Amino acid sequence: MVQRHQGLHLLTLPNIIFHQRLQRGNIMSNNEFNADHSVDIHLTQEAVHNAAKSVHGLTYKGFGVLSGNATSSLLMDYKADHPKVYWKLIETLFGGRRPMMNTVKVEMGNDRNNSTGPDPATMRTHDEYPVVAREPGFQLAADASLYNPGIHLSILRWSAPTWVRTNDDVYHWYKNTILAVYRRYGIMADSVNPDVNERTADMDWIAEFVKQVRTDDVGFEGNGPDDVNRGWISDEERRLFRQIRVITSDEECTGTFAGDVLATPEYLKAMDIAAYHYSVEDDQNGNFTRLADEYDKEIWNSEAQAVFSNSADRPNNTNGDGLKATERADAFDHANGNERFGEYVSTGIGGQNGPLEMANTLIKGFVCSRRTHAIYQPAIGACYEHMEYAAKELISARDPWSGWLYYDVGCAVLEHFAKYAELGWEEEGEEPHIWRAIPDASACKVGGNNPVNGARHGEPSYLTLAAPDGSDFSTVIVNDSAFEKSYRITVDKNLAASSKQLEIWQTIAARPGEAYDASWRRHVGSVAAENGTFTVTVLPWSMVTATTLADVDPYAIPSTAEGTRAVLDADASRGLLYADDFAYEQFEPVEVVHAQHRATEEYLQSRGGDAGASARYTTDSNGAFEIVPDDERGHVLRQQISATQAGNTWIEGDPRTAIGDMRWTNYRVSVDVKFEDYAGRAPYVLLGAREMGGDKFTTDICGYDVKLRADGLWLLRRYGDEKRRGHFEDLRQSALRAGKPVFPRESGQWFTLSLEVSGACVSMWVNGALVTSWIDDRPQSAGRINLGSSFDHVRFSNLRVERIDGFSPYCTALIDDMHMVSWDDSRSPIIRYDGNWLHRNGQGMFTYMRSISTTNDPGSSLTHTFIGTGLDVFGPSDGTVRVNAIVDGILFAENMPTMPNEGSLRTQLRVEGLPKGRHTITLQLASHATWSVDAIGTLS
Repeated sequence: MVQRHQGLHLLTLPNIIFHQRLQRGNIMSNNEFNADHSVDIHLTQEAVHNAAKSVHGLTYKGFGVLSGNATSSLLMDYKADHPKVYWKLIETLFGGRRPMMNTVKVEMGNDRNNSTGPDPATMRTHDEYPVVAREPGFQLAADASLYNPGIHLSILRWSAPTWVRTNDDVYHWYKNTILAVYRRYGIMADSVNPDVNERTADMDWIAEFVKQVRTDDVGFEGNGPDDVNRGWISDEERRLFRQIRVITSDEECTGTFAGDVLATPEYLKAMDIAAYHYSVEDDQNGNFTRLADEYDKEIWNSEAQAVFSNSADRPNNTNGDGLKATERADAFDHANGNERFGEYVSTGIGGQNGPLEMANTLIKGFVCSRRTHAIYQPAIGACYEHMEYAAKELISARDPWSGWLYYDVGCAVLEHFAKYAELGWEEEGEEPHIWRAIPDASACKVGGNNPVNGARHGEPSYLTLAAPDGSDFSTVIVNDSAFEKSYRITVDKNLAASSKQLEIWQTIAARPGEAYDASWRRHVGSVAAENGTFTVTVLPWSMVTATTLADVDPYAIPSTAEGTRAVLDADASRGLLYADDFAYEQFEPVEVVHAQHRATEEYLQSRGGDAGASARYTTDSNGAFEIVPDDERGHVLRQQISATQAGNTWIEGDPRTAIGDMRWTNYRVSVDVKFEDYAGRAPYVLLGAREMGGDKFTTDICGYDVKLRADGLWLLRRYGDEKRRGHFEDLRQSALRAGKPVFPRESGQWFTLSLEVSGACVSMWVNGALVTSWIDDRPQSAGRINLGSSFDHVRFSNLRVERIDGFSPYCTALIDDMHMVSWDDSRSPIIRYDGNWLHRNGQGMFTYMRSISTTNDPGSSLTHTFIGTGLDVFGPSDGTVRVNAIVDGILFAENMPTMPNEGSLRTQLRVEGLPKGRHTITLQLASHATWSVDAIGTLS
């Protein structure tokens, strides 16, 4: 039995041997459960010839980015603050001869939360000229066109602004937005779904929409005959608009509409693309396969899932090999039916919710339902982390102040397809050049649908792409199991590709001592044919592309170095963690792309202009917090959505926006506030602190917040639970005692609201007068700030986040439990676990990075060495666990109680007050209880 954790698994000889065997495919102890390890693939001239006849159904389109649900909210900050980092991101995704991505899909919103957050409505009234610059997805598409002039822009709506009530309104909103995008950025939408995201298809509306697009003689619908924007600006604009292709229907899971389309000629003619989300399956009658094979229609996975959790740290898991308990009897305690902690092994980059499942989803999606295009939601996680649907992206862009980016191995997964074939679209009558997916040379016996996870016995999974003339081919093979597999690829001698050798490109977990991405999409050898057959060996927990191409784009996915996530600390000499006057007068112009040419725009203009510009470093979770002109202060932050504009939503909640660094700990946040005129119930403003996500309902997500109503009613709360309450008279008396201005109950006047979190103490000020303080006996220790309001117009100015003397201002690092070794060198420990632990991927979205480390064995411990003054431990806790703390080899505290809390990134334990310097802390389980660790924070 491999003892996974006597220290790190890389630090003992038996485990080093195991890891090397895993890499080389020599672990075969369970071969009796998978006697046949070879798979035969036949690529025939007839199959290639038949596929070449398909212009739409079998041409492999490739992959795309979905921008929506607030997941792109920080992209424009990267673009402004770190342009080199931003443009490298665009080049990595969309550049090169064979780009990884070729589509940007924008899911238009209505300023209400439709999962992670809202996307801003382009038109908040019927007559508003579309403010397309505040929708980051349109800028993303325009920027992508600089590297890929053929970029495809696709549009869908999640829901609509409240003025959109009829299909005529929908058409008006879509058309004017599409034309405004074209006029500003020079890119016309290529495909549109006029229906609603994840709803049953309305095929009559689809057919009507197509008719309107094809025959539109009106052009932009202006506000009267004198509107300079009305009509068409050119014949080219009209021609491109009339060519827009129509998608049906973006349903969740297997589509229900294919049978109706096949049975109704009008629907079949109207629909260009059949698309649905997540499911890889066809309907029970195989109608989607028929649409592709018999009617040459495109079938898309128009909202696909990427990698769950962080693949750089995934190899540190102990998920096991996925076999049943009877097949791994030595890893199961039959006496009490419980898993034995510490006796499972790593699945490398494979296993539950991992990158190999992502690859198998692409393969099975084609084999079962002819999916030839996949769009990832989100591909780029450019929003604050640990929110709804967190940790499921290809690229993490969380810290625009530092320019930090992380590219997951999911990017390499897509490159295994995209870099070894000519992907995209062909027009009717065009010389065939896009590679076809070959049904007869593709197969997937992996079980599961969403996720495709039944691969643990070595079930075959492969997709073959071939040039239409048979001159070249590539076969992508995935092995999401602990068994070495052998594939024999026989190529028809009448195909030119048969005379070439195969180049083998492999992705697998790093070996000891390597950087985390050292073995992602690497060339590992060449294979010559013997009697027309190529034999390819595929190691456990890996994927390969076997290709005849020799001119492959070199490895280009940027690496992320250890320790590069700088904390937002704006001016330590002045005690400022962050400040924003929301005027942005000092900011430099921003580089943008118009009609595939670089240009510059003023900072606010590039983000939406005076109609409402996206605010810096914000992620809204409901409502719209935007920069607008202000007569007194130049520009201010305004919550734009009134109660009459609060349309349909998936996740209810009042307007909120998050700002800043999740690692902030002790600080005082102040902001100037003004209520605009209102009728009826008094509106409120909210100021929150120590917010680390962890719940889909974001109205009450802050560790601490104060709500102050315009009539003077106030609340001090902890995660929405009221702790202190008062009225205008309290505010008046506080102001009089302190000699400060009294809170104004009339609208239209500015006042200052402040909230301080220092250790366990929470305090509230209005206009510099202390109103109340409260001590928390189980304090949340870290998190961002929040601004919020009711669905009313409220203005904010002069935001300041300041240090507090005598308290640590932030955690220098927030370290996921699975981050055990350095990303630069996997022999360098970060967190050392001793004793019996389980380290699991595949957890829920509100478990940080979807991983958790758990032990129930007294004496088991974790150790971390850092520079600072203490350590926070985050993770779900019922308060029964007790821990011994050993600091620098000396017992610091014995039998320390953990605090009960509300979930994942909630504080359960603190070791603090150490002299600033280098320390090694060991935390050891001292009780008979189950201890779950989700992350640790190192106090500055």
